[in-house]
Amino acid sequence: MKYLRGIGIALGLIGLVTLVAHARSPQTRAQQSNRVGLVVGFGDGTYATECVRFAEPEISGFETLMRSDLDVVSNGGAVCGIEGMGCPADDCFCAAPDYWSYWHLIDGTWQYSGSGAQGYVVHDGGVEGWHWGSQPPPTLVFDQICPSFTVHIPIVLAGGS
Repeated sequence: MKYLRGIGIALGLIGLVTLVAHARSPQTRAQQSNRVGLVVGFGDGTYATECVRFAEPEISGFETLMRSDLDVVSNGGAVCGIEGMGCPADDCFCAAPDYWSYWHLIDGTWQYSGSGAQGYVVHDGGVEGWHWGSQPPPTLVFDQICPSFTVHIPIVLAGGS
């Protein structure tokens, strides 16, 4: 009986070592998707965050928003509404001067986007923001939006009699 228990423990440890070695292999890392953090401020103090995954080396800021799980209304490249806040697609700027302003978090500070979201290139580890009105969204860093993934595998070693 002790012999079988020892084999079971040994096989479990071999499986764990194989799993850890595979998780750290370059091929596995290459297959993992890129991520960008997304912060959307609704102008009333509430906000939403999303960690958007993409396989390409880069995507546009507009594509980042469109790939999120948020309900987005757009007209061409203009963002009209997010999660019910904003305007309908046929009257995208109905609430002027309020509109969906577009931002980039650079060195911990929001920078208003000088170009449209379709023309801005987003890379892995970036943080993009949208806010209803002219103020920036709440400042959250990448790790707050897209936390690292840690796998914890408990190992129970039973002593035998």
